[in-house]
Amino acid sequence: MKKLSLYVAPALLVFAASTNATDYPDLSIGGYIMVDHDQFSDLYLEDEENSNDGTDIRRARLSAKAKLSDDWRSKFQVDIAEGEFDIKDAYIQYKGMDWANITLGQQKEPFGLEKLTSSSDTFMIERSMVTEALAPGRSMGVKLDGNPGNFTWNIGYFHDDNSQNSQGVTGRLTWALIDQDDNFIHLGSALSERKRNGDEFRINETLEVYSSDSLLEGTRLDAEDMSMASIELMWQYLGVVSMAEWIETDIDDATRGEYHYQGGYYQMSYPLSGKNRRYKDGKLGTIKAKHDWELTWRVSQFELEQEDRKAQTFAVGINYLVNKDLMFKANLIRAKHQEDGETFGYDNAFSFRAQYSF
Repeated sequence: MKKLSLYVAPALLVFAASTNATDYPDLSIGGYIMVDHDQFSDLYLEDEENSNDGTDIRRARLSAKAKLSDDWRSKFQVDIAEGEFDIKDAYIQYKGMDWANITLGQQKEPFGLEKLTSSSDTFMIERSMVTEALAPGRSMGVKLDGNPGNFTWNIGYFHDDNSQNSQGVTGRLTWALIDQDDNFIHLGSALSERKRNGDEFRINETLEVYSSDSLLEGTRLDAEDMSMASIELMWQYLGVVSMAEWIETDIDDATRGEYHYQGGYYQMSYPLSGKNRRYKDGKLGTIKAKHDWELTWRVSQFELEQEDRKAQTFAVGINYLVNKDLMFKANLIRAKHQEDGETFGYDNAFSFRAQYSF
């Protein structure tokens, strides 16, 4: 599937670039780079001989968006961090119908409020444990979406990007009351039913510190069927954003039976300018201010029920928006995890990010 997007999307963008600019004026090239540094205690390691810090070029992305005609759009995005060429988005979109848009290609599945928020716009440096472990990301597929009145809806059929066997249907519905200044209240829910046909599935998550070890390790499952559900709530008023989400997943293994995973988070942010973030089509965007400080915090938890493992984190952060292109983020994380009834922690970690967009 990824090979198909490797050829189709660039061809469309070359077509757009070579067409008369007065007919198709909306070809844009952009991207961003993120450099992260982590410091953490031994709690975040499986082996105390491992390093207690790490520095990474976390993301280095280049994207091209094109308006092919009044009704057709295209996007192609790649990540070249760590010397690897990884296709992220590669799709075309038809917007010529009143009731729905059609998107074909590799794209984000419509699941998870935090997952659908761009990594450059998230409150904290890392997304929550449950989002990273359970919410599906980008897949090859076809999606329909629309936004009648106060509602948005999305439904799509997708193939897992890393497998030829796994496929599923994912949908999301949101409702919001919004005023002209982007003060709003938002409710949403998403479902995904997937056939994995024996593909391996395993939870393998860190405690929200990227350079640390993966301490939340689940059983290796030969998954046959997988059901995911989420509920989300968000509120914004005069800059204050409050966001909560809960995700549950059931996985059926023909030999081991059914495994249940669940978790959620609650997080808040406040920019000192009091400026609201942008909000559109059920997704949260950037702060409207050109220069700002933002205070953030989050509590999250994740439970592996059959494995008798769970983890909780508490994080506070500060984001410094120098201008619309340059931002710095700093997070202090306290975490604990439990395994077979034994509790480890709380203990500390510190993460820092510099990100530049162009």
